[in-house]
Parts: sequence; C-alpha cells; structure tokens
Amino acid sequence: MEFDRVTMTKRLDVRRNRNRNRAARRAGLLFSACWLAWAVGGAGMARAEAGAEALARGHHATALRIWSPAAEAGDALAQNNLGYMHEHGKGVPQNYAEAMVWYRRAAEQKLPQAQHNVGLLYHEGYGVSVNHSEALRWFHQAAEQRLPESEYMIGLSHHQGKGVRADPAKALQWYLRSASNGYPAGQYMSSYLLLNGEAGPIKPLPAYVWATMALEQGYREAGSIADLAALNLDPKQMERAKALAKRCRESLYKACAE
Repeated sequence: MEFDRVTMTKRLDVRRNRNRNRAARRAGLLFSACWLAWAVGGAGMARAEAGAEALARGHHATALRIWSPAAEAGDALAQNNLGYMHEHGKGVPQNYAEAMVWYRRAAEQKLPQAQHNVGLLYHEGYGVSVNHSEALRWFHQAAEQRLPESEYMIGLSHHQGKGVRADPAKALQWYLRSASNGYPAGQYMSSYLLLNGEAGPIKPLPAYVWATMALEQGYREAGSIADLAALNLDPKQMERAKALAKRCRESLYKACAE
C-alpha cells in the first residue's frame, strides 16, 4: 500500500491507487509556494524550485547537489527533499533508514511535511519496524498544522483500527477535515462513509457533494459514489445537492455542509 509522500517542491507526478476501500493516493511531489515564501524567503524558494526542476528533468545528481549542502546546513525543506531522494533511490541507492534520518531531522524542526513522511515510514514499516501508534503520533503533529495528507491518514488509521481502536465515526471526522482542506482522497472517503452507513445514518446529499468535489479533482472512483448518491435523492434534494456542491466549490471546500 502506497500513501502520499510530501516534499516541498512543485507537483511533478501523481500516481493513484485505485483500491476503493482504502482510497490512498500517492503524490510524488508537492509544492506549497505560499508556505515556502513565508517560511524560507527568496533563497529557499529558489533552491526548492531549482531542485524540483532538476528532478523533473531526471537530473537527480543535480537535485542532490542543490539540496545536500542546504540539508547539511540545517535547512528543513532540503532535509525533507533529501529524505525523499533516499527513500525512492533518486540519484542515490534506495535506503529507507537514511530517508528516515533526513525526514526526522526536518520533522524535529516542525516541518509538517516531514512529520507526515516520518509517520508514513512507521505506518508502512520502511526502514523501521511497523509501529502504527508512533505513526499516529507524527500524523497528529502534522495535522496540528492542518496538513490534509496527515488528517487523511489519521482518518484511515481510525477506519482500519491501526494504532487505535477502529471507529468509523471518528474516521469520518478526520476524513472531513482533510476534505475541507482540499484533499481529494479525504473527499472521496468522506463520501464513501456518508453513503454506506458505516459511520452512522446514511446521508446521500453530503455524500453527493463530497464525491463531486473529489471527482472534479480527478478522483475518478468518486463518480460511482456520486451516481449512487444521486439515485437516493428526489428531484428537490438533487437541486439542493447541486447548489451545495457549487457553494462548496466556490468556498474552496469550507462551506459544504447543509
């Protein structure tokens, strides 16, 4: 099972796992320009961009030359990206233990993307023994900074009972947090639980709204949820659902409830 790694570079590649029940998306690289501009200023931004461009062209050695000195000097963003390189064997032999070293250095500087990546290594048992409780601890630290990937992973942990007692209702709460922060996997799983009744009463109207949001972001599996939800709505409810979907979209997912 593959989950999203988060690096502070621009999005270069997205690979989806199409297992509907887990709905885990893997995004190779993610770049948050506003956060970087606030956190590290022009020099850090330029370094992240230059490394990202090199990586996009397959020039792994160039990306390493850009990020390695900065990582050694304590730059958390470069440390996180260097961890990604080691985890995936880009320009260096694949080495999960070394990836953990760099992710953890960045995570200890409170970089939420690195906290998330440390959590994933514990969740999957890459370079360390599987430890779902430790994974959750790191996911919660990143979620405190509103990282939607970690909010999603907390939801998944509650859903599957990994590191915590299985609780679909609590899983839905976390999926919805992730959904409202724009994460399509969180939107999809919110719609899934809202419609199947696993987390409480069946609610086809909000299920339709969240499935539509996920579908619009390219999460094609959400189409079947939207269709099934629509079959459970009368014409008046369907009109209301479409209006809510429009409001949800225009509010950037912040005003999606009835």
